[in-house]
Amino acid sequence: MINHPEVAIVGVNRIVERPMIREGQVVARQLMNLSSSFDHRVVDGMDAARFIQAVRGLLEAPALLFIE
Repeated sequence: MINHPEVAIVGVNRIVERPMIREGQVVARQLMNLSSSFDHRVVDGMDAARFIQAVRGLLEAPALLFIE
């Protein structure tokens, strides 16, 4: 639930090891889900999706935080 004056909530779930296919092989990978909720009276859905994708990208490659 989003409480006023908040307009968004992003939840970071725990990291779990799951099987993934990489280069044709099944390998164990650490994965984490992000949950998000936005007040669409204030935040446009496309902007919200872009924001979450940007957060995902930085979590997947944190070295990008140091690039200008």
